Amino acid sequence: MKVVCPVCNRLFEAECTPYKLVYNDIMYYFDTEICQIAFSKEPERFIFKCGK
Repeated sequence: MKVVCPVCNRLFEAECTPYKLVYNDIMYYFDTEICQIAFSKEPERFIFKCGK
């Protein structure tokens, strides 16, 4: 499954990364450990909010 890292916006295969995190019941996949750390420090900075 192709996913996009919410930190660096790189497209990659989710099965190829050990870096993942559940936030607000959503699984996020990260390209690198650095991206995962950045997200875990400031998750709201990287989450796209949809207005209804």
